[in-house]
Amino acid sequence: MPTIRVKENENFEVSLRRFKRMCEKASILADLRRHEFYEKPTWKRKRKKASAIKRFQKKQMRDQVTSEREKRH
Repeated sequence: MPTIRVKENENFEVSLRRFKRMCEKASILADLRRHEFYEKPTWKRKRKKASAIKRFQKKQMRDQVTSEREKRH
């Protein structure tokens, strides 16, 4: 759990913004949303497979773009 120390004469909104930023970096809200409802094991596998396919396609696209750039130069 992220903690912050409120500095002297620091505005509450500023410290709250710092805390929210730290929570976002620690991906607490994303984890909370993911555990909000029960996810069947088949749904988990399906989601993970879809994200793996998406990552692979992104990697192929990046490789293709870089190879096209190298051919031009």
